[in-house]
Amino acid sequence: MPPERIALAAWLRAIPQSRHEPLPPRELPHGELVGLGLPILLETWGAVELTDAGIRAASQPAYYFLHSLAAWLEAPGHVIEDWSEAHGARPGEGLQHGASLVFLLEQERLRRYPDAPAIRFTNVAETLIVKPGDPSMFLVQWDERAGQYQVIGGRQKEDRGWREPIERTAIRELEEELCYQVSYEAGDFRLDYLADFEGGKRLSPSFGALTAYHFTFFHTRDLPPIDLCPLNRWVTRAELLAGRTDDGRPVRGNHIEPLERKMGRRIDELPSSFKSIKD
Repeated sequence: MPPERIALAAWLRAIPQSRHEPLPPRELPHGELVGLGLPILLETWGAVELTDAGIRAASQPAYYFLHSLAAWLEAPGHVIEDWSEAHGARPGEGLQHGASLVFLLEQERLRRYPDAPAIRFTNVAETLIVKPGDPSMFLVQWDERAGQYQVIGGRQKEDRGWREPIERTAIRELEEELCYQVSYEAGDFRLDYLADFEGGKRLSPSFGALTAYHFTFFHTRDLPPIDLCPLNRWVTRAELLAGRTDDGRPVRGNHIEPLERKMGRRIDELPSSFKSIKD
């Protein structure tokens, strides 16, 4: 086991419990290794009292929290094994997924501070694919991580100062979510810009983080007939606005009313996305 982990475990165990006098952090074993960064982080968790006199546990449960951390340091694994993006936030599953821990932390921060600043900022391209009828229908896809149907689209890619053009984001996501039945380069469709707007803040179901969204909406035109992919379905404007399909499945539509205000008309007034319709 790395000596640094052993040293940190010993430091955690040496923090006096709440009923004992505090000790200056530098007087704890390996205090020179830890410095003040970790005491301040533990104070942020509320687990320790940090005063001019030194450091001690905030309570008996906090004292055992510190000892649990020490035991984890000496264990071969990690507190959270899965920090991937594969599962999204599932707080009911405890500490199995990192996104769930982030969700619980952010949920509590937002509860205490309703005006809490976002820690994640993302640009999203969304594309309305309209099938005319009475009523008109709009294509959505089930997002397993988010646990809901969503309008065709996705996040803009960024990397080290490079940012994907937002129309390219819309094209990439549309081709993927239509199972590559169509190609923009082959001239199978075109996109008409509709509007863009700030989408407010919400807890991301995928990452758990309080996220500020910026939406750019497009309208797909001149599509050939398509087959529905396994995760896709048609929904009405009413279902989008209700946030739920007629058979009770969640669907994200809280950005539709802001879109309609920006456009100055309802989405069911948009013309068909198809050259012809395949039932």
